[in-house]
Amino acid sequence: MRTLLQGGNDRRRTRLAILAGCAVALLLLALLEVVGENGYLDRRARRQQMQALAEEIEKLKQENQGLAQKVKDLRSDPHAIEELAREELRLGRPGEVIVTIPPADRSTQSLTPAQR
Repeated sequence: MRTLLQGGNDRRRTRLAILAGCAVALLLLALLEVVGENGYLDRRARRQQMQALAEEIEKLKQENQGLAQKVKDLRSDPHAIEELAREELRLGRPGEVIVTIPPADRSTQSLTPAQR
């Protein structure tokens, strides 16, 4: 009679061991899916990086369009050329006097007149 009960216990232990092994394997697979290479966290980080790069590309496209328009204006519009010469090169027409005011020192900007 005991041998019959021991046989049942052995089967139970074997089934329990197989079940425990499957559970451990399933947990390891789930863990790898979350934190492993190409896992959920890695894919999420890459998705965020792709979104940031797409936003940067869009920003650069807009900047490029603005610069292309500026080049077009400078090639065809004399007023745009004159404006650029006045602002960037500090040039003027004959007879004009150009007065350049140096930018204020940032360290003294935040001081009140009494502190200077």
